Amino acid sequence: MELPHLKTGGQMIKTGFLPLVALLFLLASCGGTAGEASNGEGRSWEEIAAAAEGTTVNFFMFGGAEDTNAYVDEWVAPRLREEHGIELVRTPVSDTSDAVNKLLNEKQAGREEGTIDLLWLNGENFYTGSQADLWWGPWAEGLPNARYIDWEDPQINLDFGYPVDGYEAPWSQAQFVMIYDSERVEDPPESPDELLEWARQNPGRFTYPAPPDFFGNAFILQLFYQVTEQVEPYQGEFDREVFEEEAPELYEFLNELEPHLWRGGETYPASGAALDELYQNCEVDFTVSYNPYFAQRQVERGIFPETTRTYLFEGGTLSNTSYVAIPFNAPNKEGAQVVANFLQSPEAQAELQRRNVVGGLTTLDVERLPEELREEFEIKPGPAALSLEELQANRLPEARTEWQLALQDGWASEVQRK
Repeated sequence: MELPHLKTGGQMIKTGFLPLVALLFLLASCGGTAGEASNGEGRSWEEIAAAAEGTTVNFFMFGGAEDTNAYVDEWVAPRLREEHGIELVRTPVSDTSDAVNKLLNEKQAGREEGTIDLLWLNGENFYTGSQADLWWGPWAEGLPNARYIDWEDPQINLDFGYPVDGYEAPWSQAQFVMIYDSERVEDPPESPDELLEWARQNPGRFTYPAPPDFFGNAFILQLFYQVTEQVEPYQGEFDREVFEEEAPELYEFLNELEPHLWRGGETYPASGAALDELYQNCEVDFTVSYNPYFAQRQVERGIFPETTRTYLFEGGTLSNTSYVAIPFNAPNKEGAQVVANFLQSPEAQAELQRRNVVGGLTTLDVERLPEELREEFEIKPGPAALSLEELQANRLPEARTEWQLALQDGWASEVQRK
């Protein structure tokens, strides 16, 4: 089965300690030459940075990503305070859609000044906000550190198939991977047919999270690409006729797989974290992640067995970018831009990669960095991780949100309830 590959220029760094060279620190602190970038309103970066100094930036983020939250609280916030006089306040939300709904209510009420300065988001939440004019901008391509980003890359300028158009600043990239215990699985299945055969021979040792969980949605979209042997049609506008023609093949496969799953498919893990727990307790032999270095990190922590390995389905796996956006009624738009620019700095991106947080992969085009900084973005993966080259050569774009929502609803009616 051949699926089209989408190759991009993202790079990663080695997992060991990163000495921050003087130039890297300078770039992160200053963000380039003052005055050479603006926010599209005719203001120089020097003016924006000066207005941001001494202010507070309220950063709303998904609260369940503990490592990412720690990175922001313990590493990003102190540096913003020291270098820019900005007090970064992280506000956790249980679901990013909660923040979007808050903004929708404020828009409807005509509230011109809100409480969110910066929001971590992507995909459906960005699209929903775009339809309601919730995002301020365009501003993202005017950041000084945006010169290190390849804005021609569709993994950057499209968010789940929708144009970013400067209303989001790329923060990190992620890629869907399969994780397994090599002590119990000698030859992991790389195609739907192989997966079905493996599950038949090893009943109860495989399962996946139930949609609408993020990882459950990713798993069924990944299989949708594979069983239909198509990717490109799902990047465009949703076509109900095409969906109803193609989706039954996925439902048929998942229903055939179901009796061989953990607990006979009578129940599914409620989340990716629940599946991870089943895996670490040796109840199943596989789990999944959207961070290609998650398995290595869990091994190093002693949570996953040392025989844990990562692999990709044949033809490529889903890849996406997460961003930060500024709401229409953000009270501190200048401070939000300075924070976003710092998050894109070589210093912050290198630390992000070292910690393997947010999504695990930098959004910077390393070839655009000064030569002396590029080696900071070379990676030497551990045995539970894949090489950068293999990941880059096997990337597939996310489908547009409507296709994913249709699959989510279809799974509930055609798989879960049957």
